[in-house]
Amino acid sequence: MKDKNSKMEVLDKFNISDFCDEWGPEKVIQVYDPKTGMTGNLIIDNTAKGPGKGGIRIAENLTPYEIFRLARTMTWKCAIADLPFGGAKGGINANPEKIDKILFIRAFARRIAPFVPHLYIGAPDLGTGEKEMAALVDEIGNVDGATGKPVEIGGVPHELGTTGYGVAIASEIAARKLGLRISDLRVTVQGFGVVGSATAKHLSRMGAKIISLSDIYGMVLNEGGIDVEEAIRVTRETGSVKNYRPAEEYPREKIFEVKTDIFIPAATTDAVNIGNTPLLKTRIIIEGANIAITEKAEEDLIGQGVLVIPDFVANSGGLIGSYTEFIKKTHKETFEIIKEKISMAMGQVLDGFTERDTSPRKKALSIAKEKVFRAMKLRGRTRIENSYEGQFQSKVPR
Repeated sequence: MKDKNSKMEVLDKFNISDFCDEWGPEKVIQVYDPKTGMTGNLIIDNTAKGPGKGGIRIAENLTPYEIFRLARTMTWKCAIADLPFGGAKGGINANPEKIDKILFIRAFARRIAPFVPHLYIGAPDLGTGEKEMAALVDEIGNVDGATGKPVEIGGVPHELGTTGYGVAIASEIAARKLGLRISDLRVTVQGFGVVGSATAKHLSRMGAKIISLSDIYGMVLNEGGIDVEEAIRVTRETGSVKNYRPAEEYPREKIFEVKTDIFIPAATTDAVNIGNTPLLKTRIIIEGANIAITEKAEEDLIGQGVLVIPDFVANSGGLIGSYTEFIKKTHKETFEIIKEKISMAMGQVLDGFTERDTSPRKKALSIAKEKVFRAMKLRGRTRIENSYEGQFQSKVPR
Protein backbone atom coordinates (compact mmCIF):
# COMPACT_ATOMS: atom_id res chain seq x y z
CA MET A 1 0.00 0.00 0.00
CA LYS A 2 2.90 2.29 0.78
CA ASP A 3 4.24 1.87 -2.77
CA LYS A 4 0.85 2.72 -4.28
CA ASN A 5 0.54 5.82 -2.10
CA SER A 6 4.03 6.99 -3.11
CA LYS A 7 3.08 6.65 -6.80
CA MET A 8 -0.10 8.66 -6.23
CA GLU A 9 1.93 11.34 -4.44
CA VAL A 10 4.21 11.68 -7.48
CA LEU A 11 1.19 12.02 -9.79
CA ASP A 12 -0.38 14.56 -7.45
CA LYS A 13 2.74 16.75 -7.55
CA PHE A 14 3.10 16.53 -11.34
CA ASN A 15 2.17 19.71 -13.19
CA ILE A 16 2.81 20.07 -16.92
CA SER A 17 2.84 23.86 -16.61
CA ASP A 18 6.14 23.54 -14.75
CA PHE A 19 7.96 22.89 -18.02
CA CYS A 20 5.56 23.79 -20.83
CA ASP A 21 6.75 26.45 -23.29
CA GLU A 22 6.23 27.58 -26.89
CA TRP A 23 8.04 24.51 -28.26
CA GLY A 24 6.15 21.84 -26.35
CA PRO A 25 5.47 19.30 -25.04
CA GLU A 26 2.55 18.42 -27.26
CA LYS A 27 1.50 15.33 -25.31
CA VAL A 28 2.26 13.92 -21.88
CA ILE A 29 0.92 10.38 -21.49
CA GLN A 30 1.06 8.68 -18.09
CA VAL A 31 0.44 4.94 -18.20
CA TYR A 32 -0.29 2.19 -15.69
CA ASP A 33 -0.82 -1.55 -16.04
CA PRO A 34 -2.51 -3.17 -13.01
CA LYS A 35 -1.47 -6.70 -13.99
CA THR A 36 2.29 -6.06 -14.01
CA GLY A 37 2.38 -2.92 -11.86
CA MET A 38 4.09 -1.06 -14.71
CA THR A 39 4.00 2.73 -14.45
CA GLY A 40 5.55 5.06 -16.97
CA ASN A 41 5.41 8.15 -19.11
CA LEU A 42 5.62 9.00 -22.78
CA ILE A 43 6.36 12.63 -23.54
CA ILE A 44 5.98 13.76 -27.14
CA ASP A 45 7.67 17.15 -27.20
CA ASN A 46 7.42 18.49 -30.74
CA THR A 47 6.30 16.87 -34.02
CA ALA A 48 6.61 19.84 -36.40
CA LYS A 49 9.39 18.11 -38.34
CA GLY A 50 7.93 14.60 -38.06
CA PRO A 51 6.91 11.94 -35.53
CA GLY A 52 8.59 12.20 -32.16
CA LYS A 53 11.72 10.06 -31.97
CA GLY A 54 13.26 8.93 -28.71
CA GLY A 55 14.26 5.92 -26.67
CA ILE A 56 12.41 4.12 -23.91
CA ARG A 57 14.41 3.78 -20.72
CA ILE A 58 13.73 1.60 -17.70
CA ALA A 59 15.07 3.07 -14.48
CA GLU A 60 14.06 3.75 -10.91
CA ASN A 61 12.87 7.15 -9.74
CA LEU A 62 12.22 8.56 -13.21
CA THR A 63 10.29 11.82 -13.07
CA PRO A 64 8.16 13.42 -15.80
CA TYR A 65 10.55 16.38 -15.78
CA GLU A 66 13.60 14.20 -16.43
CA ILE A 67 11.81 12.48 -19.31
CA PHE A 68 10.78 15.88 -20.65
CA ARG A 69 14.39 17.10 -20.56
CA LEU A 70 15.41 14.06 -22.59
CA ALA A 71 12.50 14.54 -25.02
CA ARG A 72 13.48 18.18 -25.55
CA THR A 73 17.07 17.12 -26.21
CA MET A 74 15.71 14.81 -28.91
CA THR A 75 13.80 17.71 -30.50
CA TRP A 76 17.03 19.67 -30.92
CA LYS A 77 19.05 16.58 -31.85
CA CYS A 78 16.72 15.67 -34.72
CA ALA A 79 16.69 19.27 -35.91
CA ILE A 80 20.46 19.81 -35.86
CA ALA A 81 20.96 16.57 -37.82
CA ASP A 82 18.30 17.55 -40.39
CA LEU A 83 16.18 14.45 -39.77
CA PRO A 84 12.43 14.21 -40.50
CA PHE A 85 11.63 13.56 -36.82
CA GLY A 86 10.58 15.51 -33.77
CA GLY A 87 11.53 14.83 -30.17
CA ALA A 88 10.03 12.42 -27.65
CA LYS A 89 11.02 10.09 -24.83
CA GLY A 90 9.53 7.15 -22.98
CA GLY A 91 10.25 6.00 -19.45
CA ILE A 92 9.21 3.06 -17.27
CA ASN A 93 9.69 3.40 -13.52
CA ALA A 94 11.32 0.17 -12.38
CA ASN A 95 14.62 -1.49 -11.57
CA PRO A 96 15.48 -3.26 -14.84
CA GLU A 97 17.29 -5.99 -12.88
CA LYS A 98 14.21 -6.89 -10.84
CA ILE A 99 11.44 -7.11 -13.44
CA ASP A 100 10.53 -9.07 -16.54
CA LYS A 101 11.45 -6.34 -19.00
CA ILE A 102 9.63 -7.94 -21.91
CA LEU A 103 6.35 -8.07 -19.97
CA PHE A 104 6.77 -4.44 -18.90
CA ILE A 105 7.60 -3.27 -22.42
CA ARG A 106 4.58 -5.11 -23.83
CA ALA A 107 2.36 -3.48 -21.21
CA PHE A 108 3.85 -0.07 -22.03
CA ALA A 109 3.40 -0.72 -25.77
CA ARG A 110 -0.29 -1.54 -25.41
CA ARG A 111 -0.95 1.79 -23.73
CA ILE A 112 1.02 3.97 -26.12
CA ALA A 113 -0.16 2.10 -29.25
CA PRO A 114 -2.64 4.84 -30.31
CA PHE A 115 0.32 7.20 -30.86
CA VAL A 116 2.70 4.81 -32.68
CA PRO A 117 4.20 5.29 -35.26
CA HIS A 118 2.46 8.43 -36.58
CA LEU A 119 3.31 10.51 -33.49
CA TYR A 120 5.99 8.44 -31.77
CA ILE A 121 8.71 5.98 -32.82
CA GLY A 122 10.54 4.15 -30.05
CA ALA A 123 14.17 3.08 -29.66
CA PRO A 124 16.44 1.45 -27.04
CA ASP A 125 17.74 3.47 -24.12
CA LEU A 126 19.06 2.77 -20.61
CA GLY A 127 17.73 -0.60 -19.51
CA THR A 128 16.35 -1.59 -22.92
CA GLY A 129 17.76 -3.13 -26.08
CA GLU A 130 16.87 -4.84 -29.33
CA LYS A 131 14.82 -7.61 -27.64
CA GLU A 132 12.59 -5.02 -25.99
CA MET A 133 12.13 -3.20 -29.29
CA ALA A 134 11.19 -6.48 -30.98
CA ALA A 135 8.55 -7.03 -28.28
CA LEU A 136 7.27 -3.47 -28.67
CA VAL A 137 6.74 -3.65 -32.44
CA ASP A 138 5.20 -7.11 -32.09
CA GLU A 139 2.74 -5.88 -29.47
CA ILE A 140 1.80 -2.84 -31.54
CA GLY A 141 1.69 -4.84 -34.77
CA ASN A 142 3.82 -2.45 -36.80
CA VAL A 143 7.52 -2.97 -37.47
CA ASP A 144 7.93 0.79 -37.98
CA GLY A 145 6.98 1.42 -34.35
CA ALA A 146 10.61 1.35 -33.21
CA THR A 147 14.18 1.33 -34.41
CA GLY A 148 17.06 -0.48 -32.77
CA LYS A 149 15.38 -3.80 -33.54
CA PRO A 150 17.19 -7.11 -34.09
CA VAL A 151 18.77 -7.41 -37.53
CA GLU A 152 16.43 -10.34 -38.28
CA ILE A 153 13.48 -7.96 -38.41
CA GLY A 154 15.19 -5.08 -40.17
CA GLY A 155 17.29 -3.55 -37.42
CA VAL A 156 20.83 -2.18 -37.50
CA PRO A 157 23.17 -4.64 -35.72
CA HIS A 158 23.82 -3.61 -32.13
CA GLU A 159 27.55 -4.27 -32.40
CA LEU A 160 27.99 -1.59 -35.07
CA GLY A 161 28.11 1.08 -32.34
CA THR A 162 26.53 3.92 -34.33
CA THR A 163 26.29 6.35 -31.40
CA GLY A 164 29.92 5.75 -30.45
CA TYR A 165 31.02 6.18 -34.04
CA GLY A 166 29.32 9.57 -34.15
CA VAL A 167 30.95 10.63 -30.87
CA ALA A 168 34.33 9.63 -32.30
CA ILE A 169 33.72 11.67 -35.46
CA ALA A 170 32.69 14.68 -33.33
CA SER A 171 35.84 14.26 -31.23
CA GLU A 172 38.10 14.22 -34.27
CA ILE A 173 36.46 17.36 -35.71
CA ALA A 174 36.63 19.20 -32.35
CA ALA A 175 40.34 18.37 -32.05
CA ARG A 176 40.97 19.59 -35.59
CA LYS A 177 39.21 22.87 -34.74
CA LEU A 178 41.83 23.45 -32.05
CA GLY A 179 44.62 22.63 -34.48
CA LEU A 180 45.21 19.18 -32.97
CA ARG A 181 45.52 15.73 -34.51
CA ILE A 182 43.41 13.00 -32.95
CA SER A 183 46.37 10.60 -33.22
CA ASP A 184 48.36 12.83 -30.84
CA LEU A 185 45.69 12.97 -28.12
CA ARG A 186 44.90 11.08 -24.93
CA VAL A 187 41.27 10.16 -24.32
CA THR A 188 39.34 9.30 -21.15
CA VAL A 189 35.88 7.70 -21.34
CA GLN A 190 33.57 7.77 -18.32
CA GLY A 191 31.04 4.96 -18.78
CA PHE A 192 32.13 1.82 -20.62
CA GLY A 193 28.70 0.66 -21.73
CA VAL A 194 27.27 0.48 -25.23
CA VAL A 195 28.15 4.08 -26.15
CA GLY A 196 31.42 4.38 -24.23
CA SER A 197 32.91 1.14 -25.48
CA ALA A 198 32.04 1.88 -29.11
CA THR A 199 33.40 5.43 -28.78
CA ALA A 200 36.68 4.17 -27.36
CA LYS A 201 36.94 1.51 -30.06
CA HIS A 202 36.41 3.92 -32.94
CA LEU A 203 38.73 6.57 -31.48
CA SER A 204 41.42 3.94 -30.95
CA ARG A 205 41.11 2.95 -34.60
CA MET A 206 41.56 6.63 -35.51
CA GLY A 207 44.88 6.59 -33.66
CA ALA A 208 43.90 8.21 -30.36
CA LYS A 209 45.43 6.86 -27.15
CA ILE A 210 42.73 5.67 -24.73
CA ILE A 211 44.28 6.01 -21.26
CA SER A 212 41.36 5.64 -18.83
CA LEU A 213 37.95 3.89 -18.75
CA SER A 214 35.31 3.48 -16.06
CA ASP A 215 32.00 1.82 -15.29
CA ILE A 216 29.81 1.62 -12.18
CA TYR A 217 32.25 -0.79 -10.52
CA GLY A 218 35.52 1.06 -10.94
CA MET A 219 38.10 2.77 -13.14
CA VAL A 220 41.34 1.75 -14.84
CA LEU A 221 44.25 3.92 -15.95
CA ASN A 222 47.19 3.14 -18.21
CA GLU A 223 49.16 6.17 -19.36
CA GLY A 224 50.78 4.03 -22.06
CA GLY A 225 47.43 3.26 -23.63
CA ILE A 226 44.63 0.72 -23.23
CA ASP A 227 43.91 -2.06 -25.71
CA VAL A 228 40.22 -1.28 -26.18
CA GLU A 229 39.30 -4.57 -27.85
CA GLU A 230 40.86 -6.42 -24.90
CA ALA A 231 39.06 -4.13 -22.44
CA ILE A 232 35.76 -4.95 -24.17
CA ARG A 233 36.52 -8.68 -23.94
CA VAL A 234 37.43 -8.45 -20.25
CA THR A 235 34.30 -6.43 -19.50
CA ARG A 236 32.14 -8.95 -21.32
CA GLU A 237 33.68 -11.92 -19.50
CA THR A 238 34.09 -10.51 -15.98
CA GLY A 239 31.32 -7.93 -15.80
CA SER A 240 33.52 -4.87 -15.33
CA VAL A 241 36.28 -2.93 -17.06
CA LYS A 242 38.00 -2.57 -13.67
CA ASN A 243 39.44 -6.07 -14.24
CA TYR A 244 41.38 -4.99 -17.35
CA ARG A 245 45.15 -5.35 -17.13
CA PRO A 246 47.77 -4.00 -17.47
CA ALA A 247 46.32 -0.95 -15.76
CA GLU A 248 46.03 0.67 -12.35
CA GLU A 249 42.62 0.23 -10.71
CA TYR A 250 40.86 3.06 -8.83
CA PRO A 251 37.36 3.91 -7.56
CA ARG A 252 35.15 5.09 -10.41
CA GLU A 253 35.04 8.70 -9.14
CA LYS A 254 38.78 9.06 -9.79
CA ILE A 255 38.05 9.21 -13.55
CA PHE A 256 37.43 12.95 -13.15
CA GLU A 257 41.00 13.51 -11.91
CA VAL A 258 42.80 11.99 -14.88
CA LYS A 259 44.87 14.46 -16.90
CA THR A 260 43.68 13.99 -20.47
CA ASP A 261 43.13 15.81 -23.75
CA ILE A 262 39.56 14.64 -24.44
CA PHE A 263 37.11 13.68 -21.70
CA ILE A 264 33.96 11.84 -22.81
CA PRO A 265 31.14 11.44 -20.26
CA ALA A 266 29.14 8.48 -21.63
CA ALA A 267 27.36 7.33 -18.49
CA THR A 268 24.39 9.00 -16.82
CA THR A 269 22.52 12.30 -16.65
CA ASP A 270 24.34 15.15 -14.85
CA ALA A 271 27.50 13.05 -14.33
CA VAL A 272 29.67 16.17 -14.75
CA ASN A 273 28.58 18.71 -12.16
CA ILE A 274 29.91 21.47 -9.93
CA GLY A 275 31.10 18.82 -7.48
CA ASN A 276 33.66 17.33 -9.88
CA THR A 277 34.21 20.07 -12.46
CA PRO A 278 37.17 21.57 -10.51
CA LEU A 279 38.90 18.17 -10.74
CA LEU A 280 38.79 17.92 -14.54
CA LYS A 281 42.02 18.47 -16.45
CA THR A 282 41.11 18.40 -20.13
CA ARG A 283 41.00 20.56 -23.24
CA ILE A 284 37.90 19.06 -24.87
CA ILE A 285 34.71 17.48 -23.53
CA ILE A 286 32.41 15.55 -25.86
CA GLU A 287 29.03 14.62 -24.35
CA GLY A 288 28.53 10.95 -25.11
CA ALA A 289 25.49 10.61 -22.85
CA ASN A 290 22.39 12.77 -22.99
CA ILE A 291 22.42 15.70 -20.51
CA ALA A 292 25.74 14.47 -19.14
CA ILE A 293 26.80 17.93 -17.90
CA THR A 294 24.82 20.30 -15.69
CA GLU A 295 24.25 23.83 -16.95
CA LYS A 296 26.41 25.47 -14.27
CA ALA A 297 29.24 22.97 -14.75
CA GLU A 298 29.26 23.63 -18.49
CA GLU A 299 29.40 27.38 -17.93
CA ASP A 300 32.36 26.95 -15.60
CA LEU A 301 34.21 24.68 -18.04
CA ILE A 302 33.69 27.08 -20.95
CA GLY A 303 34.92 29.89 -18.72
CA GLN A 304 38.11 27.90 -18.18
CA GLY A 305 38.65 27.60 -21.93
CA VAL A 306 37.43 24.01 -22.33
CA LEU A 307 35.73 23.23 -25.65
CA VAL A 308 32.44 21.49 -24.77
CA ILE A 309 30.49 19.79 -27.56
CA PRO A 310 26.85 19.30 -26.46
CA ASP A 311 25.05 16.00 -26.43
CA PHE A 312 22.49 16.72 -29.14
CA VAL A 313 25.32 17.40 -31.60
CA ALA A 314 27.96 14.88 -30.50
CA ASN A 315 25.95 11.75 -29.78
CA SER A 316 23.41 11.88 -32.60
CA GLY A 317 25.06 8.96 -34.43
CA GLY A 318 22.63 6.50 -32.89
CA LEU A 319 19.68 8.65 -33.87
CA ILE A 320 21.00 9.00 -37.41
CA GLY A 321 21.48 5.24 -37.46
CA SER A 322 17.84 4.88 -36.41
CA TYR A 323 16.86 7.08 -39.32
CA THR A 324 18.81 4.93 -41.79
CA GLU A 325 17.16 1.84 -40.31
CA PHE A 326 13.77 3.51 -40.73
CA ILE A 327 14.43 4.25 -44.42
CA LYS A 328 15.99 0.81 -45.00
CA LYS A 329 19.59 1.81 -45.81
CA THR A 330 22.53 -0.62 -45.80
CA HIS A 331 25.07 -0.77 -42.97
CA LYS A 332 27.73 0.85 -45.16
CA GLU A 333 25.34 3.66 -46.07
CA THR A 334 24.52 4.10 -42.37
CA PHE A 335 28.11 4.98 -41.46
CA GLU A 336 28.49 7.26 -44.46
CA ILE A 337 25.33 9.17 -43.53
CA ILE A 338 26.38 9.43 -39.87
CA LYS A 339 29.74 10.90 -40.82
CA GLU A 340 28.15 13.29 -43.31
CA LYS A 341 25.47 14.61 -40.95
CA ILE A 342 27.66 14.95 -37.86
CA SER A 343 30.36 16.66 -39.91
CA MET A 344 27.74 19.07 -41.25
CA ALA A 345 26.35 19.83 -37.78
CA MET A 346 29.80 20.23 -36.23
CA GLY A 347 30.82 22.56 -39.03
CA GLN A 348 27.80 24.81 -38.45
CA VAL A 349 28.24 24.81 -34.67
CA LEU A 350 31.99 25.41 -34.54
CA ASP A 351 31.93 28.21 -37.07
CA GLY A 352 32.78 31.17 -34.85
CA PHE A 353 32.60 29.27 -31.54
CA THR A 354 35.40 31.44 -30.13
CA GLU A 355 33.25 34.57 -30.31
CA ARG A 356 32.79 36.39 -27.00
CA ASP A 357 30.11 34.89 -24.76
CA THR A 358 29.22 32.27 -27.37
CA SER A 359 29.36 28.56 -26.53
CA PRO A 360 28.90 25.65 -28.93
CA ARG A 361 25.64 24.78 -27.13
CA LYS A 362 24.20 28.26 -27.62
CA LYS A 363 25.16 28.21 -31.28
CA ALA A 364 23.71 24.71 -31.75
CA LEU A 365 20.47 25.64 -29.97
CA SER A 366 20.08 28.70 -32.19
CA ILE A 367 20.42 26.55 -35.31
CA ALA A 368 18.10 23.83 -34.03
CA LYS A 369 15.44 26.29 -32.87
CA GLU A 370 15.47 28.04 -36.23
CA LYS A 371 14.85 24.74 -38.05
CA VAL A 372 12.01 23.72 -35.71
CA PHE A 373 10.52 27.21 -35.83
CA ARG A 374 10.36 27.12 -39.63
CA ALA A 375 8.61 23.75 -39.55
CA MET A 376 6.13 24.96 -36.93
CA LYS A 377 5.39 28.08 -38.92
CA LEU A 378 4.83 26.13 -42.14
CA ARG A 379 2.35 23.89 -40.34
CA GLY A 380 0.62 26.85 -38.70
CA ARG A 381 1.43 25.54 -35.24
CA THR A 382 3.26 28.49 -33.76
CA ARG A 383 1.84 31.47 -31.91
CA ILE A 384 5.30 32.92 -31.42
CA GLU A 385 5.53 36.61 -32.28
CA ASN A 386 6.84 37.36 -35.78
CA SER A 387 9.67 39.31 -34.21
CA TYR A 388 10.94 36.01 -32.78
CA GLU A 389 12.39 35.20 -36.19
CA GLY A 390 14.84 38.04 -35.78
CA GLN A 391 16.50 36.26 -32.87
CA PHE A 392 17.99 33.64 -35.17
CA GLN A 393 21.37 34.62 -36.54
CA SER A 394 22.68 31.21 -37.70
CA LYS A 395 23.72 30.37 -41.23
CA VAL A 396 21.23 27.59 -41.78
CA PRO A 397 20.77 26.86 -45.50
CA ARG A 398 17.22 27.53 -46.68
